[in-house]
Amino acid sequence: MPIMELKNICKIYGSGESRVAALNGVSLTVGQGEFTAVAGASGSGKSTLMSLMGCLDTQTSGEYLFCGENVGKLSEKRLTEIRSKEIGFIFQSFDLIPGLTALENVELPLIYKGMPKNIRREIAACALEKVSLGNRLYHFPSDMSGGQQQRVAIARAVAADPSVILADEPTGNLDRQNSAEVMRILYDLNSRGKTVIIITHDESIAACAARTVRISDGRIISDTKL
Repeated sequence: MPIMELKNICKIYGSGESRVAALNGVSLTVGQGEFTAVAGASGSGKSTLMSLMGCLDTQTSGEYLFCGENVGKLSEKRLTEIRSKEIGFIFQSFDLIPGLTALENVELPLIYKGMPKNIRREIAACALEKVSLGNRLYHFPSDMSGGQQQRVAIARAVAADPSVILADEPTGNLDRQNSAEVMRILYDLNSRGKTVIIITHDESIAACAARTVRISDGRIISDTKL
């Protein structure tokens, strides 16, 4: 069974003269364990597509199935469960909480799952160890470089063991060396069975994926696999 099926998805913002079609008839299937890049220029619709794929927003028309469930018919409770348990989000801006240590930031999704403190601490520490930050557990975001902050964000995304990693411009604020390290980590996650989807405008990043879906003006214009 595909993990994601989008069927003739449209997303409209506004009405009348201000009406904008961010997505216009998008159909896309993503299989379990794929490493896919969704590439396009600013304003192409790729971030809107990510929001829909991550159950952060709903389409105006069309149908979206996540693991066989029709997302448009799910309760808010079930959508929250999917977002917290099945999908790990990584953002360009890191979105770490400044007043929390690296360990505490990574713990957050585990708290929402109701996990006991001793267990979530162990899982969070292990996740940070996997991104080579085992020696920075008690450092705050302001004490870390951009690359280290993004690795904390990745550890947070994978701590709850989601089946899907959705990364929106994960290397956008990083230099070449740190970008390469982030991509190495994402490759490693994919090699362990995670479905990885990267949203990017960077052609060099898109070229690293096994599959590249290109989007322009709200439409998929190409879909190629290595």
